[in-house]
Amino acid sequence: MTITKLKAKNQLTIPNAIVKRLKLRPDELFAVDIENNFIKLTPVNIEPRYTADELKAIDRIVEHEKNKAKLFKPGKEFSRYLKK
Repeated sequence: MTITKLKAKNQLTIPNAIVKRLKLRPDELFAVDIENNFIKLTPVNIEPRYTADELKAIDRIVEHEKNKAKLFKPGKEFSRYLKK
């Protein structure tokens, strides 16, 4: 067992042996939960909602539709418009 200290800004240092064993990298994201009075850290991978091409399409749509007050419902209706 390794002991680590909670710092002033609620930060913990994960011991190097654990980082190497789990192959963690800088800027890794974690889900933080409490289970039976224990802190549980689970590495997570978050995928972006839109691809780079979809974001470019959104930018083109915004530029083209500016000041036209066209409304879209989020979800399928907007996704269909993006694919045009």
